[in-house]
Amino acid sequence: MTDGDYDYLIKLLALGDSGVGKTTFLYRYTDNKFNPKFITTVGIDFREKRVVYNTQGPNGSSGKAFKVHLQLWDTAGQER
Repeated sequence: MTDGDYDYLIKLLALGDSGVGKTTFLYRYTDNKFNPKFITTVGIDFREKRVVYNTQGPNGSSGKAFKVHLQLWDTAGQER
């Protein structure tokens, strides 16, 4: 998919306490990699992933394919 070549744009903002796994979750989902080391996010980080979802039509036939562009935003821990 090229820029603008998608049916849907979904933006996800990961919020939560420091050290709960926001960065690990986003890297695992976008790159399928796991880093067991704790890395603090300073400010905000940005990841992208493009996927194609296929719907199922009547009687199990293949339906329409939707191209989805995901923008995944990773924030620093929300300590109080």
